[in-house]
Amino acid sequence: MKQSHVAFLFRILSVLFFSVAVGMIAGFQHISFSRLKLSANAVLWNFQNEETAKTTETATKRESVRVPIVVYHSVRPHAKGESADQERFDITPELLEEHLAYLKKEGFTTISFDALADYFDTGKPLPVKPVILSFDDSWKNQYAYAFPLLKEYSATATFFVFTNSLNRKNHLTWDEAREMQKAGMFIGSHTKFHPYLDNITDAVELQKEIAGSKTILEESIGIPISAFAYPFGEHGTTTIAEVKRAGYRTARSLRGGVMQSEEDRYSLRAFLATDDFEEFKRDVNKNF
Repeated sequence: MKQSHVAFLFRILSVLFFSVAVGMIAGFQHISFSRLKLSANAVLWNFQNEETAKTTETATKRESVRVPIVVYHSVRPHAKGESADQERFDITPELLEEHLAYLKKEGFTTISFDALADYFDTGKPLPVKPVILSFDDSWKNQYAYAFPLLKEYSATATFFVFTNSLNRKNHLTWDEAREMQKAGMFIGSHTKFHPYLDNITDAVELQKEIAGSKTILEESIGIPISAFAYPFGEHGTTTIAEVKRAGYRTARSLRGGVMQSEEDRYSLRAFLATDDFEEFKRDVNKNF
């Protein structure tokens, strides 16, 4: 017999014994079969509703899902005399194409952060091997080199821009951001000035960086902005609370790993792409 049925029978018997005991004490003056039946029905109603609540909670709580999130910055040819760090974290167009070709060959499908949010909210299915590509900091070379490759490989990506950089030297223009969005790319917020958010103690200033950048992007590009990326990966309790308050559906951190959960939708795991192709393959194929 299932544990839940045993619990139910135990409750019914408890009511019956209690009612009989009360009847004996009171000389059975006020106890009737109909009252016993009402008591049993009440227990049944409470039990069924408790079980329904448990079932509903289980049904609406989504399981963790494996979605690698890759973080890119500059995409450009390496220049002679650059530092090792520049060469390590600035991806060449040739290497980015290797990444895209590998993902396609291995059956990965690029998705948006909204697709992940939809999975958390409604259980909407994801592709068999989903992956999210993201580009930070509004660099113009992302438009020059990454955007054409993404279109060539029928891939999509999210470009996290900080609004103060747009239309400035070496950064995207507003028109370029709008063009990429219309071509199937996604635009996310990376604040207004790219500060260390956890160092901001003024609540109004923090709101301007997080909610304010969202408003600017929505008014300038003409679409809802639902994804946020923390500059430098910083995401303390106060910062996360402000991101939620601003109405974002997801937020990406720089914590390593590929397993994403509802509980961590405002600190999604991700890894930085480097010039080490083997490292990229290991990261995208992780299971934790």
